[in-house]
Amino acid sequence: MAAREVLQKSEEILRGIIRSIDKDLDYTLPVGSDAQGPRFTLQLSTRGRAATVSLSMDDLKSAEVDAVRKNAVRQKIKSARDHMLDNHLKDVLGTKVARMLKGAGEAQEAFQRSSFRRPGFGRAPRR
Repeated sequence: MAAREVLQKSEEILRGIIRSIDKDLDYTLPVGSDAQGPRFTLQLSTRGRAATVSLSMDDLKSAEVDAVRKNAVRQKIKSARDHMLDNHLKDVLGTKVARMLKGAGEAQEAFQRSSFRRPGFGRAPRR
């Protein structure tokens, strides 16, 4: 039950950290068995997407007085939120490979002789 008490005491700090990241970010604190041990999981959701973040109880306890720990907790939550909102699409058509091959062809064309240059026959004779 001690873990739940720590969460209740630190709920204001946690709410402030989450609201500083995104005001629309919803979070759910663990209930019962989730809050046992040195770590707990925080469930985040926004815009129909969800993620879980595992946080240390010690970090949350010391976040009230230590700005470094508070920033570490904030960065962890923000990283999960950013990952949640990523629009990563699979490359099913091979457009990435096609772009790479096109770039390689352009690089080879740059090294080919230009038709505007005169072919060099050695040095020009001196007069």
